[in-house]
Amino acid sequence: MKKLLSVFAIIAVFTFSGCSDSTSLERLDDTGKVEAKIDSRSNGVEADAAHQWEANVKLSKLLESFGKTTNRFKEEIPNYPAYYGGSYITENGTLVVYISSDFEKSKQTIASIIGEGNVDFKQAKYSYRDLSEVMDQLNEFVLNKKDAAAVRNFNTFALMDRENKIIVDLHEYSDASIENFKRYVSAAEGISFRKSEGEMVLEANLNPGCKAALNTSGSSYGSYGFAAKRNSDGKVGMVTAGHVINAGQTLYNGSTAIGVCSVRQISGSIDASFIPITNPSTYIPSNTLCGTASDLLSTSTSLPGVGTVVNKRGATTGYTSGTILSTNATWTSPTSGNTLTNITTANYTSDGGDSGGIVYTYISSSGTRPTVGTHIGAIGSTRYYTKASLILSALGLSRY
Repeated sequence: MKKLLSVFAIIAVFTFSGCSDSTSLERLDDTGKVEAKIDSRSNGVEADAAHQWEANVKLSKLLESFGKTTNRFKEEIPNYPAYYGGSYITENGTLVVYISSDFEKSKQTIASIIGEGNVDFKQAKYSYRDLSEVMDQLNEFVLNKKDAAAVRNFNTFALMDRENKIIVDLHEYSDASIENFKRYVSAAEGISFRKSEGEMVLEANLNPGCKAALNTSGSSYGSYGFAAKRNSDGKVGMVTAGHVINAGQTLYNGSTAIGVCSVRQISGSIDASFIPITNPSTYIPSNTLCGTASDLLSTSTSLPGVGTVVNKRGATTGYTSGTILSTNATWTSPTSGNTLTNITTANYTSDGGDSGGIVYTYISSSGTRPTVGTHIGAIGSTRYYTKASLILSALGLSRY
């Protein structure tokens, strides 16, 4: 009897709030028909980003026009011109582009690339190039562990496109701690401070649901993120959060071992693991979202801009949705010391058991659901996820 592994991520308990909708197994009956196992908790409404699709296309075209360069970490990034101050997408689908210098001339330059329809231009104080360089400086400080005590007081910070500044969250929030940050870490312009909402919670709680079990009893399990195949040999399997399952750890369906995690990474911009399926003729990775009969996750990946509506599917909270807050955030674990850079933040809801869950956009006009990322966890009201395109590149995988 063949069994399809629906698209979902395994759960892990981080101090983030990020676990995915748990995976349900679709069974093929003797007639070959799919019987979808429905999770009664997945009663949320799928949010539609169709009205923001045109703005995202314009944003992608604009960023591509800048060409490429490399930052101090040898990562390829857009070669932001000095006049560009960043951008975001409004709730009604308008692309807002900040211009930091030579406003009228720069506006004409941008309009010649993407047009002026459904685009607003606003004056910005800081250029995106300068803000990105400050982010790199802060990342270098954290990654090189230049001052462990200082890092412990600001283990999250993000470039906030809508606000045209970098926000640093301080556990000890006071005039003295802000002054210490400026003295020992960075006094760069464009940095604002706020009180931290706490530590990241990696949401890999052991709660019942559509199980991707880590033991034969099913007491420890999570949800799948998305199906992928290994580029080196075409082996198919599932992706989930790296903090959910270790390399060499076995994944079970009931008492049957269905795969062993072959690679895991929790560093750079990646929190992900890949589990090749041992017998893909019996357990088949699927793009059907858990709890649905026909909602398919698209095999294409997407990097939507700030303000775009995204959906998250998790084992505990099912469908939830929100908007992207930052596409360039950094978090350092106070326990392991691992630092994740260039991760994305959003304001959808989640809970323990959602880690590894799929984050995607739904475009009703085309009926597509581009793969966006996998849920990591939460700090207060902010959720964090790893970009899917970066997972594929880092782990040597492809969507299919």
